[in-house]
Amino acid sequence: MLDPFTKGYLALRPAEAARTLAGLSDDDVKAIFSAMPRQLAARVLQHMAPGAASRCLAHLPPKVGGDILARTPALAAVAALRLMEREQVQPLLAAMPRSSAARLRLRLRFSESVIGAFADADVITLTPEQRVGDVLRLLRRAGQRPGKSIPVLNSQRRLTGMVDLGDLLPARDRSMVQNLMRPPLVVLNARATLQTAIKQPAWVTHDCLPVVNRDGVFQGVLWHSRLLEEEHLLTDNADHGELATTRAALADIFWIGVGAVFSGKPVLDGQKKADD
Repeated sequence: MLDPFTKGYLALRPAEAARTLAGLSDDDVKAIFSAMPRQLAARVLQHMAPGAASRCLAHLPPKVGGDILARTPALAAVAALRLMEREQVQPLLAAMPRSSAARLRLRLRFSESVIGAFADADVITLTPEQRVGDVLRLLRRAGQRPGKSIPVLNSQRRLTGMVDLGDLLPARDRSMVQNLMRPPLVVLNARATLQTAIKQPAWVTHDCLPVVNRDGVFQGVLWHSRLLEEEHLLTDNADHGELATTRAALADIFWIGVGAVFSGKPVLDGQKKADD
């Protein structure tokens, strides 16, 4: 068990604790994470860089690691699991509650170049029938940072609208959400590339945008701040696309040349052959 002073430090300064733990030996990390309350361990793991988090998880017993991952925000959990070997990931997922493991498996199926890999599912959502007073109490108790616009879902978890936080605050407590919601300005497809998201003009006025799958089921929101954090992926994907285009063009030139050799025709119709 951790002493009260250490537990208090971890609870008050999880980001600083995460940096400290990242520099400790594997045995020390295993001992400290195993001794931490699982919810507190999840908060510390959330603040770790993905490489450090994956190293910690790799040295924990699957039951301990699975309990911690089940309480870790999905984006942080997936970022760590992507850096681990398959044989390390499966025992962790098997030790988690089935619903939590299914959510992470779904995220891991998305490639790192698409929006779905970075959609945050751990967000507050509303239903059209909720009262404004109940919503405001929910927001106060949740302890989560809501976006400027909050998704409204029907019973099938399909996006039916968005409610601006600024419209909720002055509304009467007995007003219903459906009377305040508006159609979403932009809805992102989970399979679309990150490049399509960064070009959205809606970021001028929105801090997050809703994400749905191909069946229209709500997957979460994409935070603009998160998108900017992944700028290196945008650059890498752009470079990869440019390289692929260049290779394709060179391949076309090569095969046109080969075809000309066998057919005896000029390489480019309407032009003279180049001098030897």
